[in-house]
Amino acid sequence: MKVQKMKKMKRTMVAGLVAFMMLAESVTAFAAEPHDAGCGCGEEHGAVILYDEQFVDEDGNITPVSGISEQTICLGHRIVEGYYQTHVKDGKGGCTVKTYHSTQCVYCFTIWIGDLCSVDMSVKCPHDNVK
Repeated sequence: MKVQKMKKMKRTMVAGLVAFMMLAESVTAFAAEPHDAGCGCGEEHGAVILYDEQFVDEDGNITPVSGISEQTICLGHRIVEGYYQTHVKDGKGGCTVKTYHSTQCVYCFTIWIGDLCSVDMSVKCPHDNVK
């Protein structure tokens, strides 16, 4: 009888742990405070805007964020440093690009957004190729 109770308790603990991991995976940190002036933000983090939401990794690889389907469980994150960027048209022909320091898991594509690094506003949007 004790063995059956132990097995049931173990299954309950595993189910609870899986539920906690799923909740923890879905939480993304957002920060909207500008980063220090000396943060080094500039064209090295991806002056090329291809998507309205994109992640640019350390090597300059650009991944669209809006097209990523989330994986429910990631058994072990492999994190890469990079930048999360948003491109928003203003309705008057211009646009605003916000760039945040961030990290992304290459397995489940979760993005953790950090400090705001730069805000670039254009009177005439130069990003004709944005998807």
